[in-house]
Amino acid sequence: MPSILPPTHSTSIDNPSKIAFAWLLNLRWVALACQVALVSYVHFFLNIKLPTLIISSIFLFIIISNLLFFYIIRRQSIIPQVLFSLVMFIDVILLTALLHHTGGFLTPFTFLYLVHIALGAILMKAPCQWGLTVFSIVSAAAFFFPSGSGILLKLHNAIITVPELFAEVHQLSIIEQSQSPALHPHGMWFAFSITACFIVFFVGKTRKELEQHQEKFATLQQERNKNERLASLATLAAGAAHEFSTPLSVIAVATGEMLHTLKKENRDPELIEDLDLIRGQIDRCRSILSQMASDAGEPLGEEHEIVTPCKLLTTAIEELPLAPEQFKISNETPQDKVRLPVRTVTRIIKGLVKNGMDAANKNLLIHLRCWKDENFLYLEIKDNGHGMTEECLTCAPDPFFTTKSPGKGLGLGLFLATTVAERFGGTLSLLSDHGKGTTATLSLALNKIASPET
Repeated sequence: MPSILPPTHSTSIDNPSKIAFAWLLNLRWVALACQVALVSYVHFFLNIKLPTLIISSIFLFIIISNLLFFYIIRRQSIIPQVLFSLVMFIDVILLTALLHHTGGFLTPFTFLYLVHIALGAILMKAPCQWGLTVFSIVSAAAFFFPSGSGILLKLHNAIITVPELFAEVHQLSIIEQSQSPALHPHGMWFAFSITACFIVFFVGKTRKELEQHQEKFATLQQERNKNERLASLATLAAGAAHEFSTPLSVIAVATGEMLHTLKKENRDPELIEDLDLIRGQIDRCRSILSQMASDAGEPLGEEHEIVTPCKLLTTAIEELPLAPEQFKISNETPQDKVRLPVRTVTRIIKGLVKNGMDAANKNLLIHLRCWKDENFLYLEIKDNGHGMTEECLTCAPDPFFTTKSPGKGLGLGLFLATTVAERFGGTLSLLSDHGKGTTATLSLALNKIASPET
């Protein structure tokens, strides 16, 4: 006999259906061992004669089926629900046959039906749960109603329907009551039936609640991981801003002195123009550093300003090298105003536009569109680039994922855009047709960005 196979076996059972089947197999081995021990005790120590051949045949069938199921669980990664249900129904039939030949109603082990019912309520789907319950109740009726063996035979031969079964059981109860005043067996069967139904109903409800709780817990865990990444990014941004501020200040001071000297002595105008350009770029670097933490999802100190959605789009592309024929703006909310951190949102839009520019073909065309519905404002950036594969589309919002060459991006743009969108009750959705282009849609909840003026 192979050893009991726990779900943590070296074969690495990963699929839930395989785990459930493994535990069912464990139960069958344990039940078989208990049944063999009990029958042996009754036969050898209590000197009660039992139909040894029939009982041994039942035990042999259980052993062979267990070995077969052990082989299946080794070979298959996913166990079909129909196979699991079939095993449960077979176990009820075997239990009924075993009880029938070891005392029937007088045996105290009819409660073992409830073990199968409880296990089915935990591991099976709702229709199969109730089917197994009805099957067990009708099978048990053969013991609580002595005349019910005929019903059981019909059931096992599949020549009677479930409604007909209940009708015959009810008729038998009436006959039994008229023949004998002893209502105890009937009451026991009725109590057994009610208990079985309660088990299936409440265990099923509990399982459903636990599944919902696990899904909620998994969602919260993902949110926690995201917040931890955000905290790391914010720390990285703050550290970078601190480290770069000193050399930028030194460069700014030195450039300022050189510019002052050149202007005072009225020297080379081109050199003065270059120094003015350097000063401008230094100021821009300072602005970028001050926004790094904001880009990481924490709009530190940035005031929310009132602006039109169209202004967000036009401001985002002002500094980009785009010719008028290379972009198109469609504004479907001309009278609306929103209140949000303008620099943060425009930098996100600019990043999405730059992604489209990097992915574009020779005939670059960026379509920017803003519209709204009852709940959200939508800012859409659509390009005619080479698009993304399904794999890239799935991984694109992850931090530090990038398909660009080194030095052209850190892979944070889409992650930061998603973070800011979620902070304003929205999302960032990506649609891409490989070889034809990508559409990025930033949605913001109107109740979080509504302007007092609207």
